[in-house]
Amino acid sequence: MENSFGTFYITYKEASVPTRERFSLSERETETLLLELKAITEIQEVFILSTCNRTEVYWYGKENAISIVKEKFAQIKSVSIERLIKAGFRELTHSDEVIKRFFEISVGVDSQIIGDWQITHQVKQAYQLADELETIGTYFHKLISFVLKASKKITSQTVFRSGAASVSFATADLVRKIVKNNPSSMPSILVVGVGKIGADTVRNLRKMGIQNVKITNRTLGKSAMLATENAYEVIDFKDVFEEAEKADIVISSVSLPNFFNSLTINVRNVSCRQCFIDLSMPRSVEHKLTNFLKVYNIDDLKEQTKAVREERIGALSAVYEILKEERENFQNWKTEYEYILMLHPFKTALEDLKNNISNKYSSELDEKNQQLITKILTDFTQKAMRIPIVNLKTQLNNHPNQEHQKPFLDTLQRLFS
Repeated sequence: MENSFGTFYITYKEASVPTRERFSLSERETETLLLELKAITEIQEVFILSTCNRTEVYWYGKENAISIVKEKFAQIKSVSIERLIKAGFRELTHSDEVIKRFFEISVGVDSQIIGDWQITHQVKQAYQLADELETIGTYFHKLISFVLKASKKITSQTVFRSGAASVSFATADLVRKIVKNNPSSMPSILVVGVGKIGADTVRNLRKMGIQNVKITNRTLGKSAMLATENAYEVIDFKDVFEEAEKADIVISSVSLPNFFNSLTINVRNVSCRQCFIDLSMPRSVEHKLTNFLKVYNIDDLKEQTKAVREERIGALSAVYEILKEERENFQNWKTEYEYILMLHPFKTALEDLKNNISNKYSSELDEKNQQLITKILTDFTQKAMRIPIVNLKTQLNNHPNQEHQKPFLDTLQRLFS
């Protein structure tokens, strides 16, 4: 059974915020699932992307790996596989379709805010984690390198990334509109959490000229640096709930479920004029608080970017062409790499022959001649390998159609297996 790419996923297209929240993966859950799946013999490499809009597991392995992925994911979330499917999870096991999906997701084509460049950053973060845990190898390293190459081309050659339509921009733009509707006074704003989205939101607030902003974070150093950079005020995280009750607008991106709730926030001290903008997944603002103040979540922000969205949709045809080109480049690399792997037994045999000859005559030679014969044998094995590799590339270039390649590859496999 040949290896192929597969994915098991749920996104904003299949599920509402509460459902996505239920099945999002914390960093610890992500690490656990990555390591458990990598330990399965049917899975050669595994990669997980979990954001506010999607939770997706990708792997390279046997076709039957999908059943194992479902089982392990269900165990992590303490539900049945049937419950996952009913919630909206989907699967893809056709390798070409999975690769196409991964490219489109990674550059923002499939994002809720189309062209959102933050998804590319999130893919890089997921890649870094998988790399550190050693759950990915040659295939995902190359796949992501081609994805990032496509992303750079899209940025430089199209208007798909022009304008501002990220989650952080949409948040700042929403704040700007709220401020505009209150011309008599400048609303007080509290930003809680300065990860990537939180920090970008702060910078966008500054660019829009929004004042009266306070910043807090569990790591004081990060919030202090960001506050200094943007000429805002920093507050100690231990005062976060007291400050939240006083603020007109609270922007939260902390990764703590229901961090703001009816116990941490005294509802007697808030009013219906106050609002929370919740950028977290799972949500950091308890749903009960909507009875006392206005709460915006990640799904509400897409309405803030309609004009830029239309411009980016107009650029999609050019984006798809770039993605197609880089997908084909990846597929060509993958095909060539897998065929060259067939020559590995031949390489091993040459190495063994070189070592046997060297060992046989080394005792009869002085040190200088021992080094010389080792160099001669090494040069020979390298040149002997180069000839079939060059011929293999030529054959594949002359017959790019897979049907035409199959008889040649079958013969190659029988020859070198």
